[in-house]
Amino acid sequence: MNAMAELSVICGSGGVVKQSHAVNTLRPRGWSAARGLRADSSSTTHGTTTHGGTRSSVRLVQTRGFNRQGINAAAALGGDVVAAIEELHAELPFSREMWSTFMKVYWQKKPLVIRGAIRAGSSVAIEADELAGLACEAEFSPRIIRKGEGSAADWALELGPFSEEELQGLPSNGTWSLLLNDLEKHVPEAAELLDLFDHFPRWRVADVQASISTNGGSVGAHSDQFDVFLIQADGSKRWSISDSIEYTPDCAASFFEDIDVRVLRDFRPQLCSVLEPGDALYLPPKVAHHGVAERCDTVCTTYSVGFLAPPHDDLVLSWAQARVDGRDDTGRWSDPWLEPQGDVGRISSGAVTQAADVIRRSMPKNEADVARWFGCHVTASYGFDIVGMAPENRLSAEDVLSRWREEGFLLRRADVKFAFVQGVSDGSLEGCLLFAGGNTWLLNSQQGIELACHIANHDEIEAVDWVGWINDTDYEINSESKKLVSDLYNAGFIVFPL
Repeated sequence: MNAMAELSVICGSGGVVKQSHAVNTLRPRGWSAARGLRADSSSTTHGTTTHGGTRSSVRLVQTRGFNRQGINAAAALGGDVVAAIEELHAELPFSREMWSTFMKVYWQKKPLVIRGAIRAGSSVAIEADELAGLACEAEFSPRIIRKGEGSAADWALELGPFSEEELQGLPSNGTWSLLLNDLEKHVPEAAELLDLFDHFPRWRVADVQASISTNGGSVGAHSDQFDVFLIQADGSKRWSISDSIEYTPDCAASFFEDIDVRVLRDFRPQLCSVLEPGDALYLPPKVAHHGVAERCDTVCTTYSVGFLAPPHDDLVLSWAQARVDGRDDTGRWSDPWLEPQGDVGRISSGAVTQAADVIRRSMPKNEADVARWFGCHVTASYGFDIVGMAPENRLSAEDVLSRWREEGFLLRRADVKFAFVQGVSDGSLEGCLLFAGGNTWLLNSQQGIELACHIANHDEIEAVDWVGWINDTDYEINSESKKLVSDLYNAGFIVFPL
């Protein structure tokens, strides 16, 4: 059966699996994009069993929520029995057709285990020792979580960076997890993981994280606001999950208080599966999950590809700040129309109308206004500054093109986000907006638009594809395209290979 036919999902609607034990767990408070690595492992065969020795296959249908038939069957048996998570056997990246089906059926709706998502020996695999070495560097926000047994006092969070001696001193038989953020910005193999999700808009990706755990290691049962794909690299993990409303991130009463790691007090899973090396698990936002490492010869390694979900409050504040920053004249309240009033405590209707006018003038005139702000917002760098070329190292447009031709290609910086907008629903945008690191360029020529879109879509920009027509005799083509490339280079957003 081919993979598309088996978006026939091998699901746990009939089968149930016995969970060895349920553990109350947690997750660090203060990770802004902290999806954490949801680790869990078991000794069952991929967390699925059968009825009468057969496995049931079901066609994908668009539903919301978990497989209630399986959950109800498990609940009827009582105790610690839970159903298996739905499964698909397929290798990433999916075809466009498969991604379309996935998005209609699972994306932000329900979890899915993808068996064999990554081929054994894949180039995206990073040795655990190499990952551990990154914990000595602050840019990866390294932290260690030591697992508790249910009491808040049993959980401990240690913030890095760590010395080599501290890392070498971690007990091989302890239950700890080492977590790292932003791998895609500095580790090429981690950046390659993003290519597996080639039909998702790149601006939606938050980061690639990694978790290294010993047997029994976990970050605890928790929930958060992000879509995430958890990819098992080494060892096994048992994942126990639930979409119960009492476990959502906003339900503060369900979490332990006054500890540095955010963990659910009493987690009762509905579904459970084990990930083996090469398997992946997709989790929608707000699904509570608990991962525990098992059967590890050395350590258990899991990658987490998380997707950005900006809070609406942040978007509104960002828009307001952008409008304030972009004003030439901040203006002041004035009321030459003021008249004497008897009630000194009254705010007049005229004052309210004027305040409304001030707010109204700050609203977007059209969707092109929103596009300019939104692209800058979602590509901006947070937590670090991108330093452009020093004045003495800046190159003219002609010098950039000459060196581009000599080197053969330019590279986008891995820690800079790129995006473009070409067309908006109300037709108010002419040309194409390119965004990089919170900055924007407007391109109007066909060649400039093609170049901008190519830069936003590709990590490498080969000279052979572009230098010829950038040097076209048409002055407008020359000026726009040359300026774009030289601006990006001198800003430090694209670089020549070392």
